[in-house]
Amino acid sequence: MNAKRPFPLSPCCYRRQTARFLCRCMTLFFATMIPMTIPLFLHAAELEDVQLEKVVVTARGIGAEVSRTPGGVGVVTLDEVRATSPIGVADAAARIPGVDISTDSPWGADVVIRGMARDSVVFLIDGCRMNVTTDINGRFGLINPQDIERIEVLKGPISTLYGSGSTGGVVNVITRQGHFSEEPELHGEVMAAYATNPAGPDTYANLTYSSPSFWLWGSGGWREHGSYYDGGDNVVSNSQFQDFTGKLAGAYAWDSENVTTLQYQSVDGNNVGIPGTGSAPLPTTADVSLKENDRRFFQASHSYTPEGSVLRESTLTFSYQLLQRNPRIDNFTAGPMNWIEPTADHETYAGNWKNVLDLDDHVVVVGLDAWNWNMISSRRRVTLGGAVLDDKPTPDTDQFSGGLFAEDNWQINDAWALNFGGRLDGVLISNEETATVDAGYKNNLDWGGHVGLTWAFAQGWTATGLLGASYRTPNILELFKNINLGGGQSEIGNPGLRAERSRFMEVGLHRTQGELQGSLSIFHNRVDDMITSSTVSPTVFQMANIAEAQLTGGELALQWYPIDGWQVYADAAYTEGRNETTGEWLRFVAPLNGMIGVRNDLESGFWWAVESEWAAEQHQVPEDALTTDSWAILNARCGYAFEFQELNNELILEAKNIFNTQYRNHLATSRGIELRNPGIDLNASWRVSF
Repeated sequence: MNAKRPFPLSPCCYRRQTARFLCRCMTLFFATMIPMTIPLFLHAAELEDVQLEKVVVTARGIGAEVSRTPGGVGVVTLDEVRATSPIGVADAAARIPGVDISTDSPWGADVVIRGMARDSVVFLIDGCRMNVTTDINGRFGLINPQDIERIEVLKGPISTLYGSGSTGGVVNVITRQGHFSEEPELHGEVMAAYATNPAGPDTYANLTYSSPSFWLWGSGGWREHGSYYDGGDNVVSNSQFQDFTGKLAGAYAWDSENVTTLQYQSVDGNNVGIPGTGSAPLPTTADVSLKENDRRFFQASHSYTPEGSVLRESTLTFSYQLLQRNPRIDNFTAGPMNWIEPTADHETYAGNWKNVLDLDDHVVVVGLDAWNWNMISSRRRVTLGGAVLDDKPTPDTDQFSGGLFAEDNWQINDAWALNFGGRLDGVLISNEETATVDAGYKNNLDWGGHVGLTWAFAQGWTATGLLGASYRTPNILELFKNINLGGGQSEIGNPGLRAERSRFMEVGLHRTQGELQGSLSIFHNRVDDMITSSTVSPTVFQMANIAEAQLTGGELALQWYPIDGWQVYADAAYTEGRNETTGEWLRFVAPLNGMIGVRNDLESGFWWAVESEWAAEQHQVPEDALTTDSWAILNARCGYAFEFQELNNELILEAKNIFNTQYRNHLATSRGIELRNPGIDLNASWRVSF
């Protein structure tokens, strides 16, 4: 249980009071700065149309402007990641309307996209799937935010480039890398940062060499943070984390048409706390942590870009990834267990061959995609008496997926563009025999498809519409698990499960020129054969296809550029989800929420921003779920870029939750308790590059 810190004040409390004082100083600074700069409106010249629209590659396999991409998409850039100092990918992606954070832990927070989560969202790093299935997530922590070039998010099954699991969407993290240059160049960067809540340092550095024919990149980072405090100054125990990250990459241009790229990525996550007590299938009286959560990744890619050919690009990519997860469950308040350590190795081999063809008004993307995921798991339990019990709640399992995909981007005329595509996948899953699970296999032949239309009906205005279909193959746990929940109860898998199927539609309106820009989208997602746990007997629960779900909602995002250097922005998102079979509301659907802020960039290299994040109350929940009150927090940040001794310097100071508001994120998977979000936090970083 969380408890108030006793008097006298601890050293940590003094640090937090100092952070609060500095945050209030920042508030005073911004309160003074804004009135001083507002009079500039009276003397401003007409705003020039220089705002560049973001481009997304993940949706269609080729670069396309967001406003001309049917279906919901979002992009987070490197500059945005640097300015907001996120702990992980989820924190950064949650700035996109319709994407909400689901906080298993600060380090391993996941995302929910329009009410869809976990295995219904495909997570990629440089195009490789993060294949892992567990009741304790941590996949979004397996990349250093400082290594992120951009995050691209597809909201729903709007692309046929991806197979199983894209019913809720896709999150693709594209990491930073080197580039070719006309002359040999050497560049580097060093970053040091410190946050007060959760308290701890962040360090990062990279070095890159470039030339006309090859480039090399190396980077590394280290972070170590303690448990955080909520807005009521209560410590949220077991929320600490530590990680070491590294990346080596290089590319060689054989000639003007052929380039080979190699890269290696490494992440070691240690002592990652999972705050909150457990509920089935986790113990209710113990602390859960990821003792080790490591990633090893190797990728080789070759691209061929011939000149004067129908074939614009052909890229062949091979990837290997090993995820090693060693959770630990201990600090039981009652027997008979002392501690439990379930372990699993998730090994993925993947290959992708993508071809882009230019056929007059048609740009066709066609290719093959295949991956094989092997999971080896075990569990060790030690009783209070010292007895050691070894078993396998989930059998060793192998899953292969191979698919053929094709998309046609047809520019009918200057105003109209049609995009349509399809994908056919074969999936084969097999498992070994254990003491509680028979050996078996399951195979599926599934498909997905979409058709989208873009209408540029006026200067700077586009309207889009999309119809799509996708599927999700049952995961390994859902098919084959046999887990003892305690108290004589158990939860078992079901090899006879059918794939979940999604039917999706969305319409959008976009404005990309002028002082006022923005987008509006409305969507509907129907999921058939939803997989949930059903009651077989008072002591046995089994996974089953028992539900049909309907998710409907909309998003609005606005940006106002009144004069050069000024931006006012706001967004809002709403999703309503219901289990049509039972009549209950869906469990993991965020309430109406959004953001509003203002940013000013000065010619001197100084910038500042103030914004408020907010969420309405959420009472549309199942009978056994927690409701959530409305909340709003205020954040402020500023930065200054300057050159000193021929080095580029950037200082960034950020204050989060300035007024130390006590609130709870509705999607916190706290396993049954009122897990509060962090209170006031001050983050300072200094970046030097050359």
